[in-house]
Amino acid sequence: MIATNRTDGLEQVIQWYNQRGECSENRIKELKIGIGMERMPCGQFAANAVFFRIGVLAYNVGRLFALKTLGVGWHRHQVQTLRWKLYETAGKIVFHGRSLWLKVRRQVRGLFAEIRARSWEFANS
Repeated sequence: MIATNRTDGLEQVIQWYNQRGECSENRIKELKIGIGMERMPCGQFAANAVFFRIGVLAYNVGRLFALKTLGVGWHRHQVQTLRWKLYETAGKIVFHGRSLWLKVRRQVRGLFAEIRARSWEFANS
């Protein structure tokens, strides 16, 4: 049963209600679990507020990164999945010929090149 004061039709109310889980509740859960905001670090309200704001900022920057630099297939991944599949990719920074290089596995070179190109486009748009 759905009790509401909305004046939309039945289909629109059900569609709005079903979206709620993805648009708010799942995002809050992802912020708490994915960014590590389940527990506040201390008993001081002001310090906890700063901690929480930094966590929200990190979450928003991560979402912006995923939406603007990664392909559509990555957009629905949660923070934990991005961390596991992308951020924890082994690499080595190498100085060679007065240049700075990031060496990664062959399987992810294309992905990293695509991320680099999309980051450049986003930064210059």
